[in-house]
Amino acid sequence: MGNLYKRLDTEQRALHDSWDNVVRVMIVVTMMSVVVWAACAALRFVVHAASDHLLHAASSATTWRPWAVLLAVLALGGLLRGALLRRPGWEETAGDGLDVALSNYHCTYEHAGDDPQPRFDRPAFGLALRKIVATALTLATGGSGGLEAPVVVVGEAIGAGSARIFRTRSEHELRTYQLAGIAAAVTTLLGAPFTGALFAIEFAYGDRIIYRKFAYALLGGMVAYALNQRFVGLEPLFVAPQHARVYSLAEYGMTALVAIAVSAPVALGFGILMRQTEVLVSKINPMFRGAAGAVGTGLVALVLFYAAHMKAHHVLGMGEHTLVELLRPGTQFPIYVLALALVGKAITTGLTIRSGGSAGLLIPSMFLGGVSGAMTGEALRTSGLIPDVDIALFVVVGIASSLVAVVGVPLAAIALVLEVFGAAYGPPAILACGVTYVLTLRIRIYGNQRMSPDPEADETGAYDDSSRDAAEPRRPSDPLNVASDQAKENPSA
Repeated sequence: MGNLYKRLDTEQRALHDSWDNVVRVMIVVTMMSVVVWAACAALRFVVHAASDHLLHAASSATTWRPWAVLLAVLALGGLLRGALLRRPGWEETAGDGLDVALSNYHCTYEHAGDDPQPRFDRPAFGLALRKIVATALTLATGGSGGLEAPVVVVGEAIGAGSARIFRTRSEHELRTYQLAGIAAAVTTLLGAPFTGALFAIEFAYGDRIIYRKFAYALLGGMVAYALNQRFVGLEPLFVAPQHARVYSLAEYGMTALVAIAVSAPVALGFGILMRQTEVLVSKINPMFRGAAGAVGTGLVALVLFYAAHMKAHHVLGMGEHTLVELLRPGTQFPIYVLALALVGKAITTGLTIRSGGSAGLLIPSMFLGGVSGAMTGEALRTSGLIPDVDIALFVVVGIASSLVAVVGVPLAAIALVLEVFGAAYGPPAILACGVTYVLTLRIRIYGNQRMSPDPEADETGAYDDSSRDAAEPRRPSDPLNVASDQAKENPSA
């Protein structure tokens, strides 16, 4: 364990060697978080204004013209993305970008010594700008996906760029700015600073929290939260009806049912669908792949609109409006409508992202979980098993547990429930997130997301074998040790 503590002491000196260092890091984090907030808030405004207008016009259409306009705009956005992806540097903007952000964050761990140069050799502000443009072309035109994952790339890149501008000499300090940038970006969209900071740490380190960096991530999140409060307002992302703090055993049991029978299978099925969609769209010429995928999403929405009278925002856009409707007291959706929305959203999101669109899986995963939870609640209500079932409870639990299943961030998911929906929803969310995390522990959608199979490993997930007693050999039959060996053979995994 001696080498491990030496490495941690090196980080301690880099971040907290003197009060001058502490104050300087806090000032840089604050300034950088302001830039991150401005970029993400502007992107959110553009995307919401454009996509809401297009989808509302299509949903209330009495003629074919609004749908023709929507399909044309989708195709144009796809063509522009296809043209941009052929240019150097733009290939990193395709997809949600979380693997790009993870690779950029962990690259300094794979280099000997305390040197931030490996990250400085990669694009920073240019990557952030390109990701913003690609995301606007994808989501502002009506594509299906979330904003949260793209802004993670933006936050990490601006954090790295800020470190370069201020001539940071330590990789520990660099990573602090990267995490604070991610926390500020996520907080800008969710309006939940504790959730943003926890997400940044869990996203980067998998199954451990590095408190030295967590403190600065909290600062970045609070800066974004304060700016939201001052310039945008504090309207919450979702509003759930009041719920009593006391839950029955039946409600706890149903909560576990959502995690076991809904969230985990949905996450697994969504991952399979994404892979199959990638195989399908890979057969199309790269120049026209984006346009084909975009038009495909529009056609799915068009078919559901005329066949099932389903509004476009249920399968296109970010999906937040659907969750808001599900949480509204007194709102009821037939089970078949929820099922069509579930399948339709999964297909349109797969087509958007796998055809090169810049959009994320976080909000779609919350959509799939919330809709699946609502389906479970409606099934229990209509069958008479629980006539007075609280649909909102199932929606909230589905949102949180699906976030765990897809991204593997249980603490951030619980914090999201507490900050956004209120403490009354905390107990069932904690149960569902814990069960989901255990069930989906070995499901990984993001290949660069690291896990630490050894509890004595350092923050990178690596373990120094020299500190292990020779009388305690590693057992190759242990699946955790096999995973560790595979991680050493493939450090980027």
